[in-house]
Amino acid sequence: MSPNFSHHELRVINPSFDSPLVDTLTELEYLRRLQLYGSTPPYLFFQLKRIFHIFESLGSARIEGNHTTLADYVEHIVSEGERPRSDQLREIENIEQAMDYIDSSIQPGDDITGQFIRELHQITVNNLHREGDKTPGAYRTGQVVIAQSEHLPPDASTVPMYMDELVTFINRDDPQKYDLMKVAIAHHRFGWIHPFSNGNGRVVRLMTYALMLKYGFNVGAGNRLLNPTAVFCNDRQKYYEMLSIADSGTDDGLENWCVYVLSGVLDEMNKVDQLLNYEFLRQRVLNPAIRYALERQQVTKLEAAVLEASLRSEAAVVKSVDLVPVMPDMTSQQRTYQIRKLVDRHMLIPLTEGARSYYAGFANSYLLRGVMRMLQQEGFIPSALEQRHD
Repeated sequence: MSPNFSHHELRVINPSFDSPLVDTLTELEYLRRLQLYGSTPPYLFFQLKRIFHIFESLGSARIEGNHTTLADYVEHIVSEGERPRSDQLREIENIEQAMDYIDSSIQPGDDITGQFIRELHQITVNNLHREGDKTPGAYRTGQVVIAQSEHLPPDASTVPMYMDELVTFINRDDPQKYDLMKVAIAHHRFGWIHPFSNGNGRVVRLMTYALMLKYGFNVGAGNRLLNPTAVFCNDRQKYYEMLSIADSGTDDGLENWCVYVLSGVLDEMNKVDQLLNYEFLRQRVLNPAIRYALERQQVTKLEAAVLEASLRSEAAVVKSVDLVPVMPDMTSQQRTYQIRKLVDRHMLIPLTEGARSYYAGFANSYLLRGVMRMLQQEGFIPSALEQRHD
């Protein structure tokens, strides 16, 4: 059957009291208000944030058919760009840059503007061939079709009108209880409009991240990590099926879509909040990652001991004098030399520029392989990111 366009009103819905959506919204509202004061030091937290940006970017690209696996992308990061960048690697890097742009632009309560959305699109498709767009940052001027969908997006001439309506809906001063529902409904509506010639899926998932920040799920120091794309990339086919159900425009269809999105977000948030517990992070992720690097001879026994020593205190920092038990037969100069080697390899990072206190660096070093592996074993990374597409 040929796809066809059917208009339906953009609106919030009022689920029945016994709907699973009500329970999910209630739990998410509690998490939004909950002030997290985890024991993970901020300089480790923000490395985790960087890693979750990698998950977001890779997951979003793979939904669109990008074949890069998590292992492939980790190797690209560790090699520090020494290998030629493929179009697929650039696609993932673009999404990471767009997430950085969101973090620097959106604070709780800020408006999401049409210009902001178009800038997200421009960053996302920049300098791409297979997944690029001839008019970055501009709404489409022709008709598009959505693969595997019976919904035909609206005529190009009406796209600006529909996008203005969506932006107004996002920023409208509705009762706070509707905020999270609006995250899910705005995601579907954007895909329903399909405002750009290409890159719509990547942009709408970025917009979902921006909406989570706008509606109060802050990722500043002492707050939480977010990985909402995990909801969609765990089962790509399920994602498309649920979008199709919402395309009906009925209250039931939209409610089923909201349950799917928000229950998935709730599950992810409950998982990643564990990483604010430093003892959990140290014992289940970071120390095993060091042992993983040692087994593969990416660090020496002495370097592994230095790294483990850096994690022992609550502050997760180490000075040369703290390493005397690890290097009992070395002079101060020799200890400094060993520290310098790890600093040069980004495995130890000065607490501040020129400081002689250091913390473990795992987001841009050989430790990243082990950290990713441990996060995967603990269920923080969707298994789909390691599977190659047919």
